[in-house]
Amino acid sequence: MPATNPPTISILIAARNEEANILDCLRAISQLNYPAHAVEVLIGNDQSTDATGRLVTEFAVRQPGVRLVDILTTWPGLRGKVNVLAQLARQARGQYLFFTDADTQVPPDWLTAIERAFTSSGAGIVTGVTLPTGPRLFHKLQTIDWLYNLALTHLLSSFGLAVTAMGNNMAVSHEAYAAVGGYESMPFSVVEDYALFQALVRKGYGFRNLLDERVLAHTQPVDTLQAFLHQRKRWMRGATDLPTWMVAGLYVQYLAAPLLLLLGWFAPVAAVGLYILKLLLQTLTISFGLSRLRQTKLWPYALLFEPYQFLIGPLSVAFYWLPTPIEWKGRKYV
Repeated sequence: MPATNPPTISILIAARNEEANILDCLRAISQLNYPAHAVEVLIGNDQSTDATGRLVTEFAVRQPGVRLVDILTTWPGLRGKVNVLAQLARQARGQYLFFTDADTQVPPDWLTAIERAFTSSGAGIVTGVTLPTGPRLFHKLQTIDWLYNLALTHLLSSFGLAVTAMGNNMAVSHEAYAAVGGYESMPFSVVEDYALFQALVRKGYGFRNLLDERVLAHTQPVDTLQAFLHQRKRWMRGATDLPTWMVAGLYVQYLAAPLLLLLGWFAPVAAVGLYILKLLLQTLTISFGLSRLRQTKLWPYALLFEPYQFLIGPLSVAFYWLPTPIEWKGRKYV
């Protein structure tokens, strides 16, 4: 039975040239199991040159809680998506700020499950789980990749280790957001979700990283290797602010195969033992994630994750160190 006076919620979405995805995003939001009068949806149109603005405006006629906000200015120190979200948050009236992306479809229980996590834990930020979904083998392997890392993040957070949030599926209490000064008070970052997460943790707010099918959203995978490498470069740029041991762990994860091959020249028995341990822990983590999210149909693709990681890991590290800017949504960030 829905609460008579449920907490009010603002859903914030930055959209730039998303005519192919925005309606699927908004249709999913229109199916949320949460009292409509307690929800507002703010879509920041980030200088789109396609039909994004028109499509949102037409949709809003049928959904009174949806509002298009044209982002025409750039606030000092901000750029791109973070500039949009900062301006939307300034207009938001909800007790909780929920964030998702224009190419993401959230599940019906998204608001309810995350709001309950806030209530039960007293956290300042709660993160859901998102998986890319597509028909090609490359898409399926990205799904396993995301699932593995999100399951790992969930497990680490269960032990009180603060890793990160996910910008297309997270929520913060408005009070906590205001307490850290909002995005406009933070140094610019191409990984705004991580920046906000860390600011809240430093301020003493609790966090939850959920691994539950009720908060499982779906997003678009990248189609090309070039786009994939730019995505990883952006993520790795943000990861440089993690504790040293976590950064080292990421490098070991990406470079495990070549490092073990090198070790094999000097200590083959140790190399084989470490490789078996890596495969065991990796398989257990993926199995845990598939089970928790009820995605066991993806098991055949999980068997291909190791050769995928063998190729993608070293490529991602090499591309990260190339002196090229990060490209995202048609913009470049040095």
